[in-house]
Amino acid sequence: MRFHWPLLAAVLLAASPAHAERLQFDHRLYPPLKQVLDSGDQGMVHFNASNPARLVDLIAVKGKSAKSWTEALEIIALARPRDVATVADWRALIEKQSLARCKATFEIIAQSENSITFERRSADCRAERANTAIYRLVTGKRSWFQLSVYSKTGLDPEARRQWLELLASARLE
Repeated sequence: MRFHWPLLAAVLLAASPAHAERLQFDHRLYPPLKQVLDSGDQGMVHFNASNPARLVDLIAVKGKSAKSWTEALEIIALARPRDVATVADWRALIEKQSLARCKATFEIIAQSENSITFERRSADCRAERANTAIYRLVTGKRSWFQLSVYSKTGLDPEARRQWLELLASARLE
């Protein structure tokens, strides 16, 4: 059975709590991601809806599968948390949790009132999923979204540029 990326896109758009905002982004801006989605290989995508208030999609962009990857995109949609007030607070929480696991450096790349893009680098840290991560956090009135680009081997400058363009294309509808 062939898996079509429009079906995945529909799942991603609906991957938020009921009556919530939807996040859209242009997956074509990173050709390896487009190639995986167009291939229809279901083994490269893992959707976790075990908690309806926190839906997670992981797409392996490079690697053997969604369980064995070297580069991946993770999309998390969650109901607005009660204990985190702003996107800056959310970023600070992610940073604090990461620093509790390993030494890391963080760089804010872009920021607005309801979104922030930042990068984490953690050399040789087995407690993290990957040595390099670029995050885009987007907050809506009812739903919050986290797009995470993970690389276990680091990103070359062109891949990093393309991922940043993809993350910048993310918007709420």
